[in-house]
Amino acid sequence: MTNTLVIAGLIGGFTGVIAHLLRNGKVLVFPKIRKRPKGVYLGFLADFLIGSAASIFAVSYLIPEPEVLRTLIGVSILAGMTAENVLLKRELSIEQAKIEGLDRINQRMN
Repeated sequence: MTNTLVIAGLIGGFTGVIAHLLRNGKVLVFPKIRKRPKGVYLGFLADFLIGSAASIFAVSYLIPEPEVLRTLIGVSILAGMTAENVLLKRELSIEQAKIEGLDRINQRMN
């Protein structure tokens, strides 16, 4: 079972990195320390970790027989892609809130 989870984590993480590359114009954004807002930006490692966690969860709880390699790979890829879609939806909602705030400011100024 341990090998199954490691394989699932690697496949899901790799899927997360591919999604990161597609989202950032085929460029890996490396981790860095931010000054504002203060903290650490994980870059592509965040996508790897989220894809890994999602695929490990999916393989652990959703597949009755994770020993079948084809099923393991398919579910791991789908879980990694689903995790990335959740993150993209969150980013889109944040951007939408920013746009709505700017629109309200523009309306008050006019």
